[in-house]
Amino acid sequence: MPSLLLEKLAFDHGDTFKLNGVDLSIPEGSFLALIGPNGSGKTTLLQLMSGLLTPRAGRILLDGQPLNQFNRRHLARQMAVISSEQHFEFPFPVAEVVTMGRFPYLDRFGKLSRRDREIIDDAMEWTQTSHLRDRPISQLSSGERQRVLIARAVAQQPAILMLDEPNVHLDLNHQISIFRLLRRLNQDSSVTIVIVLHDLTAAAVFCQQVALMSQGSLVKTGSPHEVITTETLREVYQADIEVHPSPLDGLPQVAYRAETVKP
Repeated sequence: MPSLLLEKLAFDHGDTFKLNGVDLSIPEGSFLALIGPNGSGKTTLLQLMSGLLTPRAGRILLDGQPLNQFNRRHLARQMAVISSEQHFEFPFPVAEVVTMGRFPYLDRFGKLSRRDREIIDDAMEWTQTSHLRDRPISQLSSGERQRVLIARAVAQQPAILMLDEPNVHLDLNHQISIFRLLRRLNQDSSVTIVIVLHDLTAAAVFCQQVALMSQGSLVKTGSPHEVITTETLREVYQADIEVHPSPLDGLPQVAYRAETVKP
């Protein structure tokens, strides 16, 4: 049974954008990238899958049960969401931010149990953020902040983790580190991961499945080899590109060149 099943999903942003009859099956334990041009509907689809938006038509099933039948507390035990622009109005210490991942499990008195504290400590150790525990999150680098947000999600113990462009504002080293951390979470803990990406190389290297969107519709779904092809990307992105096997692992790699200007 898939973790998430989307059937004939439709959504409108006024007269400016429409999501049109999206069908998508996301198996348990998979690592799926949502790719596509700006404005294609990737973030909207992620927000629908996480329950932040309500579809105009169609339905979303989580483990066979309609998503709208879950209350917020129960849903938060099933999935965690990391947005592309996460801001904190108060400079919470890192340990408090990670502790927020346990909120769906606390009783009405909000008291942490010994087991809750063990889970928080384990999440910070696993994401290599323990040394940051007393630092205000507002004083962290972008890479450190992303690790803390992932630690919070790990402490939440979700079956599904959704991320919207977690590599934004990160240098190459930190991007690779975050993607490796996510793949480890997927492989070692069987967490289903759905991630919005513009980086097609990262999608090919780290994700098992790729779903390509364009103008509110799902164009193609499959493995990176099946979706990230010269013909498909040229048609969807309207760009003069070539896709070649990477010399490192044979996975699809996008190449392009600067326009030649004649004197």
